[in-house]
Amino acid sequence: TPTPRTTDLPTYAFQHQHYWLAPPTPRADAKANGHDPAEARLWDAIEELDVDALTSTLQLEKDSPGVDALLPALPVLSTWRRRHRERSTIDSWRYRVAWKQLPDPANAPTLSGTWLLLVPSGLEEHSAVHAAVQALDAHGAAHELLSVDGADARRDGLAPLVSHLLDGSTPEGVLSLLALDQTPHPDHPAVPLGLAATAALVQALSQTAPVAPLWCVTQGAVAAVATDPLPHPHQAQIWGMGRVAALEHPHLWGGLIDLPVVVDARTPARIAAVLVPGQPEDQVAIRSTALARRLERAACPDTAPSTWRPTGTTLITGGTGGLGAHVARWLAHHGAPHLHLISRSGPDAPGATQLAQELTTLGTTTTITACDATDRTALQHLLDTIPTEHPLTAVIHAAGIAENTPLTELDLPRIEAVLRPKALAAGLLHELTEDLDLSAFVLFSSGAASWGGSRQPSYAAANAYLDALAE
Repeated sequence: TPTPRTTDLPTYAFQHQHYWLAPPTPRADAKANGHDPAEARLWDAIEELDVDALTSTLQLEKDSPGVDALLPALPVLSTWRRRHRERSTIDSWRYRVAWKQLPDPANAPTLSGTWLLLVPSGLEEHSAVHAAVQALDAHGAAHELLSVDGADARRDGLAPLVSHLLDGSTPEGVLSLLALDQTPHPDHPAVPLGLAATAALVQALSQTAPVAPLWCVTQGAVAAVATDPLPHPHQAQIWGMGRVAALEHPHLWGGLIDLPVVVDARTPARIAAVLVPGQPEDQVAIRSTALARRLERAACPDTAPSTWRPTGTTLITGGTGGLGAHVARWLAHHGAPHLHLISRSGPDAPGATQLAQELTTLGTTTTITACDATDRTALQHLLDTIPTEHPLTAVIHAAGIAENTPLTELDLPRIEAVLRPKALAAGLLHELTEDLDLSAFVLFSSGAASWGGSRQPSYAAANAYLDALAE
């Protein structure tokens, strides 16, 4: 038998470096929160109002004065314990988007090959386009510029244009600034031209081979720092749809880059650093430095949450649907004096009559109206009819429809069908009520906007817009 010898194993498969979720930091007071066995038995006894277990755990005589002193407090302690456990469970579900500062590269980034640069027709001289051109040309790469009319962008028309360069070679990468065009589509006004063109571009690339990585650039679409103005929430739809593209087409996806509102001399080099092959980040905001998107646990504040009590009229879009009806019941239980529920069907919606009766029984005056929240004129008329004795004080946007369509099967009517009730209506509600003294303007978003969702490209885009609008 030969003498055993040590062999170096390949390292890559055994290197586990987390780029997103870091392990939670152990709490210093973990032992004081029920992890100590004796304390756990004590709280279990209190929660179950088990006097025998309580006296045993505290090592007290059953009829001693100490037990008699504790008995009146047991119901209060038991209730507190149950609520605390429920809140701790819910708090463990809390996450938030954060942005981690990336170090500047030690050396100037180096790119190679020829990149295909897609820009909206008419925006070839945009400052973001100039920054992208400089990012490529000043760092070792070349570029070919392709202007795209978003109104005419179709997968079949784009496929031969993006599959190869003018000399027949394959592009090193595809850099799209199509998101810069926020003009509503002439035939589908809920859909920005940039989103329509980007969807067509992903579809075109999905049917070409070999595929170069696609990077999508936005400007002012995400709030990466507290002082970000976020002037272009419609461009955030590219981030929602892009995360779905990353899930459904990982082989062609490069990532997302958001540029600052004001591009400076350092921006091109930071764009180039993100485009360097092999770097791990695929969602980056460029500000005074480069920031990488993260999803992290959101600690619950130790202070008691502030209470909000509805007054006047609360308007609920999608009010007769499942989510809207649930919110309406919650508001009625919390003393809302007047609820105005709107939906496309209004009082003719299934269950609307029963819902109105239920809310009225709870003491809330309820109005149900058929109104298309995507129709500016109809929505303005509805707001004008709200009685002065119950002025509008809160808006809750719960309207929306689900989606189950892969990106490759998407077309403009399907995109608009999802964006209209969710994104277009939210924008109109904001514009028509921003000068009112509202105590709450609530938008129901979705996890699809935060981490993407397979077969939900339009839904993720719509909810990403809601997140950006709120921010």
